[in-house]
Amino acid sequence: MPSPAPSDSMNPGTENVPKIYTSRYKKSEKVLKGCFIVLYIMLAIWLLKTIVLDSMNIGTNAYNPRLSALESRYIRGSILDRDGNHLARQTQNEDGSYDRVYPYGSALGLVTGYSSQSKSGLELEMNSSLLSAGSLQDLINYWILDQTIPGCDVITTVDADLSQYAYDRLGDYKGVVILTEADSGRVLTMVSKPSYDPNDVIENWDVYAEDEDNPFFNRATQGQYPPGSTFKILTSLAWYRAAQYDPDFTYTCEGVAYFNGNSLPCIGGSVHGTVGIYDAFAYSCNTFFGTLGNKIGAQQMMRMMDSLGFGDDLDFLLPTNASEYGLDLSSNAEELAATAIGQGETVVTPLFMNRITAAVANGGKVYDPYLVDRVVNSEGEVKKQFLPDSPSQLMTEEEAAYLKGLMEGVTSYGTASNLSGLGIPVYGKTGTAENATGVDHSWFTGFAEPEEGSPVVITVLVEQAGGQVYASSIAADILWTWLYS
Repeated sequence: MPSPAPSDSMNPGTENVPKIYTSRYKKSEKVLKGCFIVLYIMLAIWLLKTIVLDSMNIGTNAYNPRLSALESRYIRGSILDRDGNHLARQTQNEDGSYDRVYPYGSALGLVTGYSSQSKSGLELEMNSSLLSAGSLQDLINYWILDQTIPGCDVITTVDADLSQYAYDRLGDYKGVVILTEADSGRVLTMVSKPSYDPNDVIENWDVYAEDEDNPFFNRATQGQYPPGSTFKILTSLAWYRAAQYDPDFTYTCEGVAYFNGNSLPCIGGSVHGTVGIYDAFAYSCNTFFGTLGNKIGAQQMMRMMDSLGFGDDLDFLLPTNASEYGLDLSSNAEELAATAIGQGETVVTPLFMNRITAAVANGGKVYDPYLVDRVVNSEGEVKKQFLPDSPSQLMTEEEAAYLKGLMEGVTSYGTASNLSGLGIPVYGKTGTAENATGVDHSWFTGFAEPEEGSPVVITVLVEQAGGQVYASSIAADILWTWLYS
């Protein structure tokens, strides 16, 4: 009797499919369903995160066109200095509206920035924190109860009273004062004058914008100046690293030297006689360093400058690239002499010189400067803590000690001996920088070592002040105020 034909009425198309394959198909179907469920759950979690958490940052982004509407739901957080003094705060009017107030005005305008139709400075950089919920209760009040909530406060590294003093001490001059902690990079003072007052920046926008002195321009981080004799710190480092370095090298200064037939005078026509590098550095002997630059040579000078960050793409520094300042392997004696004393085509920012000085103060290591210490909620709970980045090794500990020894002579018996009476060790270098205006800029960069705490690095630039003494006098007054007030 023939076998009955298999029925395909119930499973059409499967009569030739082995069971092993149908089993695998069912398992694959289960895996796909499982993956779909997992992806669905992940998508739901991502959407929930975006709606509840990320929306706070997205909504408070300064470039969000809906920001003005969102700000009405927050009481913008304050910006404070390291001691709790307000740099920016909200004040409530009788009608319930709020105004943004900046108690230190122009002295810290380029640090705090402003918050109005647009934003700048820390008001821009820290906007998401200043308009952020600081606790779970704030989130509930914001999302569920539709209440206005306080934003977080931003605590800076800045000393506001010292900054105000530095701004006032510059007087009618344009210039820069920077103080940083050598072993952390914390910025205590970053004053650029002239500046704008964020209290009235919108009302007087046209006045500020048309001001030839450009109060929106941060001279500390953006101004490029010939460094003058402060550059002798770098020339001395290049000499110490040079193969032909001779610690006993001396030179007889007769008040003027000639390079390629062009004269290079010492400041004020001073005649220093026979000097080694320590006295030449202390008295800022141009003829010694012009000669030294030629002994070092262009290649070693450029190698030194590259190692210290010339040409690096750092967002807080704007030094000139080594290939752009007119010094190359074919540079003549006059160009080498000019570069060695900080003239020629070499330019730096004040913050760059502060960074080099900090490396000397900190045994060769330097930290990137920073302005924000922490973010706290309305109850004082720390929500975000900012710490120093890993330091860069700009020079060896031995090289830093060598430069520190040179800088000691400047303040103990040299061109900045007015800093010798502060009661603590102070090291530095003065500078007089010729420029296109015909009136010299005045420089000082150095550091002080208190008995306790971090060495404090100070850099002062005074535009068109006519000599090196003016900047060192301001530095002395500011360090005195920092120490004893």
